[in-house]
Amino acid sequence: MKHTRDRDEIFQEINVIPLIDIALVLLIIFMITATIIAAGPGLNIKLPRAETVRVQKQVRFIVFIAQDGKVYLGTQETTIRDLAEKLKHEAERNEGTSIVISADKHISYEKLVEVLDAARLSGISDIALAAEAKEVSKTK
Repeated sequence: MKHTRDRDEIFQEINVIPLIDIALVLLIIFMITATIIAAGPGLNIKLPRAETVRVQKQVRFIVFIAQDGKVYLGTQETTIRDLAEKLKHEAERNEGTSIVISADKHISYEKLVEVLDAARLSGISDIALAAEAKEVSKTK
């Protein structure tokens, strides 16, 4: 009888410390992964600053324009022609498709206009330009 009693006592306490350790490690991995995904395709894009920055609620696509003029749809490098075709295909499939153009502040104005033109020709009318919030100094 004593043997079964010892076994019952062993299972009366559950050590949750390893479970907490695993949960915290998974949380850290999730946070790092989410940061990498949100940062884009590893581009060093310096956004222009603006005081009237608003957060976009429903964004379907992000188009990146790097300082060297390369265009990315999400994480994939693309040409202007391919960008227009992909956006047109998506606009036909999903009404109300929206995009954000995240362009480096040092790119040529012509490159930005080309990307805007491609987006508009594809039938997408909800187009936003990404910018960083400018710190507003409150001097009186």
